[in-house]
Amino acid sequence: MSELENKVVSTNEQTDLFDFANKDKSIHDTKFETKPISYLQDCLRRFVKNKASVAAFFIILLIALFAIFEPIFDSKYQNNTVLQYNYFDRALPKLSIFEGTGFWDGTKKEGIGENEYNLNRFTDSNYDKYVRLESVEEVRTGFTTQMTYNVVIDTYAVGTRLIQISESEYNALVEYDKNQPEDHKIIKPQVDYNSYLNQYRQQLLDNGASSQVATQIYNNMLQTYSTNAQYYFALECNQRSDGSYIDTSFSPIYTEYDADKVGIDVQDIYLRDESGNLVYYTVSNGRYNVRVDYHDYFTYYYGYEPVFAFGTNQFGQDICLRMALGCRFSLLLGIGITVINFLIGLVWGAISGYYGGTLDLVLERITDIISGIPTIIIMTICNIQFNNNIELNNAVGPMGVIVLAILVAFVYNGWVGTAATTRMQFYRFKGQEYVLASRTLGARDGRLIFKHILPNAAGTLVTSSVLMVPSVIFSESSLSYLGIIDFTSSSIVSLGAMVSEGQQANIAFYPHVILFPAIVISLLMISFNLFGNGLRDAFNTTLRGSEE
Repeated sequence: MSELENKVVSTNEQTDLFDFANKDKSIHDTKFETKPISYLQDCLRRFVKNKASVAAFFIILLIALFAIFEPIFDSKYQNNTVLQYNYFDRALPKLSIFEGTGFWDGTKKEGIGENEYNLNRFTDSNYDKYVRLESVEEVRTGFTTQMTYNVVIDTYAVGTRLIQISESEYNALVEYDKNQPEDHKIIKPQVDYNSYLNQYRQQLLDNGASSQVATQIYNNMLQTYSTNAQYYFALECNQRSDGSYIDTSFSPIYTEYDADKVGIDVQDIYLRDESGNLVYYTVSNGRYNVRVDYHDYFTYYYGYEPVFAFGTNQFGQDICLRMALGCRFSLLLGIGITVINFLIGLVWGAISGYYGGTLDLVLERITDIISGIPTIIIMTICNIQFNNNIELNNAVGPMGVIVLAILVAFVYNGWVGTAATTRMQFYRFKGQEYVLASRTLGARDGRLIFKHILPNAAGTLVTSSVLMVPSVIFSESSLSYLGIIDFTSSSIVSLGAMVSEGQQANIAFYPHVILFPAIVISLLMISFNLFGNGLRDAFNTTLRGSEE
């Protein structure tokens, strides 16, 4: 017997080892155990499997919630205007929980000259400008040696300021001050620098200075006192090695050193009455001139401490609040323009791609002409024409003119990309077998477009529309940064304008002014791109099952 016949016999002998499954049961169709899911449910199920896209969605959601609710609950936003605190301009980011840690507590390290250090080391304010002296270095420049003091500066210690209030406001402030501890008294004594300057000018004349020099020093010192309410001590003019006066450089006059005290003191020039008592206010034109510690006065007047999580800009405006308003404007602008461009591009591309032929050729040439004109040119023309239109300005106001100019410039050719994508997708799917079968069964053009072609093209179209949002935001930010879109005449806050402000605020010393808006713009760009990619994969029916 051959080898092949032996194998056949061996196989037949093993057939008894097998049994038929369900031998005694009739097999028929059974009811589905799971619930059917719709197209959108299936898209959602596949979208949540993309972790990066889900994370991007939540980042966008958090930024949107921040933009909506921050201005609502922030007391620094009143009458659709961000309050300006001029004495807290360029304050560094600060959170109360980090107070005194050196991190996010509103302090910075800086090297300053000896003269500046001496002028600001003495204060009758409740807060010291210099938190501590880190080190002192000798810097040799040519044949001279200068001292550099490396100090930690508290940007929220703005010192004392001279304010004007009514009599009733002064009385209310006095009553409030009675309940404050000594180290937090708001009202400070008046400084009698006029009397001191007259005495000092006479002293200069007695020491041999000319009348012209003495008058020049007097005027410069008067300007120094009038613009620096924190100087409560006597100043003297610095001299060169040859004995001549430096009429723009002044130093404090120190009292005699007291061994019982830690350090030295300065000669105060407080205003006193005939009895020698300190004077705390003067009256001019019915208004009370009061010298106050501005940090504590701010807390008294506004009802909250001057703490800004992201710092302030050069105008003393809260960056966190302005960033929320900027995000709100950018998101509304991006989404609004995207919806308009998407609808126009969808209709235009669907007609062009579905019908084709001569109509497609004509529509394509029109889009070529429209897309050939850059957005920046349209934006510039709209700015000039709309701003010069008096009737339009009276009708919609400065803010409306800017928004209208942006809408026209961005919608003018912003839909061309969506139209091209839609046209391409219609050319791709209109010849498919299921479309031809539906047409054979009598389906009209509307049903073919909306029921059969659009759902299959949805993935690409949704992706292109979502990616249009960051494109609009980035374009608006770029034009605002370059100054082509000017928001200074309106109350609109833009992320791009904030970045431009940051550049003007001296980036080397105040990087926070530009840092936080730049981070938000980056997050929006990255998140929308990841979110759009996730939607593309979820809506693309050809990828169904590929992620398993």
